Amino acid sequence: MNIILHNIFSLLLILLLILPEGELAAEKKPGKKVKHWEVDISISPYYDSNILKYSDKYIDRFMNRQDEGRFQINRYDDLVTNYSAGLSYSNQFIKKLNSTFSFDFGYSRYSFNPVKNWLRYSIGWRQDFLSTSSFNISYSYIPHFYVRHFRDEEWITVYGYIPLTFKPYEFAKDDFSFWAQHYLFKSTRVRGYFSFMKYYLDPNNTEYDSKDYVYGLRIYQQVTKYLNINAGYKYLYSDAKGYDQTGESKATSDDVNATNYGHNFVAGLNYTLPKILNMNNSVGLDFSYERCFYTTSQFYELDPIHAGRNDKNYDLTVTYNLKLPGDVGMSAFYNLMGRKTGTPVDVNAEYISDEKSYEQYQMGIKFNYNINF
Repeated sequence: MNIILHNIFSLLLILLLILPEGELAAEKKPGKKVKHWEVDISISPYYDSNILKYSDKYIDRFMNRQDEGRFQINRYDDLVTNYSAGLSYSNQFIKKLNSTFSFDFGYSRYSFNPVKNWLRYSIGWRQDFLSTSSFNISYSYIPHFYVRHFRDEEWITVYGYIPLTFKPYEFAKDDFSFWAQHYLFKSTRVRGYFSFMKYYLDPNNTEYDSKDYVYGLRIYQQVTKYLNINAGYKYLYSDAKGYDQTGESKATSDDVNATNYGHNFVAGLNYTLPKILNMNNSVGLDFSYERCFYTTSQFYELDPIHAGRNDKNYDLTVTYNLKLPGDVGMSAFYNLMGRKTGTPVDVNAEYISDEKSYEQYQMGIKFNYNINF
């Protein structure tokens, strides 16, 4: 089934690339020549209610100072500031078709929990290949990301349940992404996309190394002069390593196996409001719902976190955007997200929910400075 879905989405991406221009789109002229350089700088301070995505069980344990060695944080919420800077260069190397090359840098700083600070680098190339079609290729890299501390079962076997057996769960990540989009009509565009990601876990958790794939299709529609809507679907597949010793394989290992697949449905809208003091402003709404299923064949006694596990993930974001005088924009946002985890194994249902279910919200503002020259 997974192989069939991989092939279906690969075919959709190919069809999108060769799709002929629609009747209305054919009347559009090639894109106007753009300015060569663009600088984009932003700062976004916000409040995060649950930085480690803890369940109610672990928030209570943190507040009660239980599980010595587990909590390598000063508080479970935080004031976070995201910084980003980007530089891009555009030109028309092929006839009158725009090419854009970009480099971006991002940094997230946690005020009370520096263990969560992390960096991201990315490069990209966007290319118009028809007057109404374009594609984008990008690569991003996260050198280090701290998730949280967990008990290490192998260390427990040697030392027992002492603080030393809590070990950090951390990873580095490569992300190779591609999308192609085409205007079917003047106010309708379709985008197909594919991502391949590699996660490299710390030495204590190499069985969680994985190769992740995302296939997606999204449609954007301008309904009126003021209202734009979009909807899409993504298929996700994560192929976890599932073993941590030389000579083992996923089939022969007794380690945990986090391999899973998921179906993600997304929808959004943006509505332009009347101007305020001659400044443009709008509101946006985005929603995502995902069903995720873990495929390990291990019994729940050996792999209680993944055996029979299924997740329901949701993400709702409300945004207000205001274009300030000059080259400055401002946004205010509220983001609600969470996960409900279950399993058909009744004796394990409460445990797995206590370990993996969570709710979290973020709220803040973002200032963006953009200049072209």
